[in-house]
Amino acid sequence: MALTTDPFDSTELAAFISETWPGPTLDEYFANAVAANHFMDLSEFADAGSDIFHVPDIYTNTFSVQSQGTQGAEVTTDAPATADITINVNTHKYIATLLGDKDRVQISRSYNINERYAHKAGGTLMEDFEDALFALWSGLTTNTVGDTATVITDAEIRQGIEKLATLDFPLRECAFFFHTFTYWVQILAIQKYYDASQAGWTKTAPVMNGNFEGADQSRSLHGSLYGIPLYTSSRVVSGLQTHRNLLAHPEAFGFAHQTPNQQRVRFQAAYWLANIGTLAVWDTIYGVSETRDNAAVLLNANSSAIGA
Repeated sequence: MALTTDPFDSTELAAFISETWPGPTLDEYFANAVAANHFMDLSEFADAGSDIFHVPDIYTNTFSVQSQGTQGAEVTTDAPATADITINVNTHKYIATLLGDKDRVQISRSYNINERYAHKAGGTLMEDFEDALFALWSGLTTNTVGDTATVITDAEIRQGIEKLATLDFPLRECAFFFHTFTYWVQILAIQKYYDASQAGWTKTAPVMNGNFEGADQSRSLHGSLYGIPLYTSSRVVSGLQTHRNLLAHPEAFGFAHQTPNQQRVRFQAAYWLANIGTLAVWDTIYGVSETRDNAAVLLNANSSAIGA
């Protein structure tokens, strides 16, 4: 039997019910800088100025081996032409915020808002830089495997390795870069990679079972595949129903950061009296370029197909 038909509810008690901001925030997470840590970095030469960096190409035109049929005969000299590969530092990106004094002093002391937004802005700019590096896939013309309609296969991965091996690139210096979808949904569905009884290989053989041994999730490194380091990134280009995965030597792409004080991302803040608030700016200056076309393999894979 009910004792009352009109109990207090939250609407009637609204003036007494408190609200609390205890401290935790829903932070944004960012992809690891896997491309920036692999490809040719000329940033150390950028402090002296300049907007164009030159990398001489001496590999395209080769020497010709001569035969000395007649002893004492005059030698035939060789002078293969070189090419001038350039990296233009022509990109300046930034993120800026302005926080007024009233709002600044009223923000709960439970939050270190400077630290939170520094992480957010820095991560956003670094992902933009990773995007610029991975976007260089579109210039690759020498080595392409896979297609836009199907999952990537073990045969296609081996075809990609063969292309660099045949060109005599040291495979120990190369690395795979797979979109996270390609890796988790397609590659790990290849039975040969997770079923040791089918592959018949030991831990030291070309393909590792399970999670490809030697994984380091803090660097998005998933061990090695056929002895080549395998990284994943959500920044690998996805478009037209295709993931543009890569197998690449560091010389395939080059870049230079020219942000002052040898930083990848710089932070500056100043009190802006005209706005009665603090202006904060995060910025980065860089250039990227394809430097050696045949040093990378484009590994196409459909971006929605699911492995068996």
